[in-house]
Amino acid sequence: MTQQQHSHRPWRQLHVITIGLLALSMLFGGAVPAIALEHVRFVRDGVERHVSGEAVVKAQDGGMMLRAADGVLWLLDGEEIKEVRSDEQPFRHATADEIAKSLREELGAEFSMHGTAHYLIVYNTSEAYARWCGALYERLFRAFQAYWKGKGVELSEPSGPLVALVFDSRRTYSAFAKRDLGVDPGGMIGYYNVRTNRVNMYDLTEAGAHSAQQIRQMLMRPLAERNVATIIHEATHQLAYSTGLQTRYADNPFWVSEGLAVYFETPDLRSTKGWRGIGAVNQFQFAQFRQYAPRRIDNSLQRLLTDDGAFRNGGTQADMYSEAWALNYFLLKRHPDQYSQYLAKLAARTPLITLSAEQRLADFTESFGPLPQVDQEFARFMATVR
Repeated sequence: MTQQQHSHRPWRQLHVITIGLLALSMLFGGAVPAIALEHVRFVRDGVERHVSGEAVVKAQDGGMMLRAADGVLWLLDGEEIKEVRSDEQPFRHATADEIAKSLREELGAEFSMHGTAHYLIVYNTSEAYARWCGALYERLFRAFQAYWKGKGVELSEPSGPLVALVFDSRRTYSAFAKRDLGVDPGGMIGYYNVRTNRVNMYDLTEAGAHSAQQIRQMLMRPLAERNVATIIHEATHQLAYSTGLQTRYADNPFWVSEGLAVYFETPDLRSTKGWRGIGAVNQFQFAQFRQYAPRRIDNSLQRLLTDDGAFRNGGTQADMYSEAWALNYFLLKRHPDQYSQYLAKLAARTPLITLSAEQRLADFTESFGPLPQVDQEFARFMATVR
């Protein structure tokens, strides 16, 4: 179970940014934000394509990041672009019906749609499971909004429905993920794609439950707990990027994005009215951190803040995730105002601009104080957690 829990972790926060897109980001060093409706004709992999939307960032070489009406971000190299036209037509976000129609054309007629107040669940599994997912997500949405309101953080409303694709089996999910990610998803049971702003997963009951009661019974079993936590983890990423708490393709340190998502993955599945688990000790991560604490290296906190690669290293991954949870837990409990200000600073960053390790450390110490002082307080605080 532990192995499965961590097998998909390397994809988190990197979230399907391919090597090519990372290389593209280097072209945006002198980029400035731009707001306009653009119609772009470009050629990729020998195929001519057309996309319309608003330019989020324009690069000096003619490349751009374009947000389409369905929320998908297109990172276009200047050499790919063949024509750009602008018009006076105002940009408008696609409606739920328009997105549903587009996804049905993309995925096939066997997919159905279930809409809630804030989500569009696209599924080819049982309607009961789609409704269970929709209800779970809406509970998370309400709790997420209430939590940050209590911290004095003003979130924006999502610009459109939050899309979740739910496949009937691991097999069909894996086939889609290979196309979506470009690689086999391996042990990932779900993931958030930062480019499309969608959560993708499969039916954890493998279509074996046909009523809400059956689904609840199956997913409240101890062995299912971590799988449900993963679904919530990925949906938390989607919420953070859709409400202005974080900015897609900005330099979001792994410890923040992953630690926040882990902070929220403690639901009370027995409660139908709320999300009483937010802010509770994540016992899974806490147990891992207690194992790690005696062998923390001297510069462990500095590594956590600056070395995203350690989250993808199989030898350090479990420790890094537990420490990310612990640091977020500590800061949110002891320094909530500074933490909120720090998040706002990160969210204001221009997409596709990578910060140096020195800049990341400067951001952190400006908000929370000298690293040795923070580390000492952090260690003392975690020693009192139970």
